[in-house]
Amino acid sequence: MFGLGFGEIVIILVLALVLLGPQKLPEVAKQLGKGLRDFKRATDDLKGQFERELYADESKAPRPRVAPPTAAAPVAAGAPQPVPPASVDNVPGLDAALVEAAPPVAAPAPVAVEVPVVPAAAGPDGPVSPA
Repeated sequence: MFGLGFGEIVIILVLALVLLGPQKLPEVAKQLGKGLRDFKRATDDLKGQFERELYADESKAPRPRVAPPTAAAPVAAGAPQPVPPASVDNVPGLDAALVEAAPPVAAPAPVAVEVPVVPAAAGPDGPVSPA
């Protein structure tokens, strides 16, 4: 209730008893109860009126009328008609799909080059360079 704990409510009641006295306290409590009841009734009435007005507008709004579907010309129950061949005129994007990609350019074949291996002369300090 209003974020008050039990101890806080007891302190408020003791202060009211001390300030108002035991003769006036029941009368003040009765008036406070009547005031809260009237306040609650007024707020509930206002809330109900607001909701009635809000939802009354929705119910009075004209609903769009949907025309019932009309039957098209009857389809002959004969043999099925042949499917026309696909052409650029009746299939969008067909021209782009029919364009053949250019054949890829072949990369030149790698050429193998032989590199002669020359053994190096080795001395006690490492390889010896030819002089």
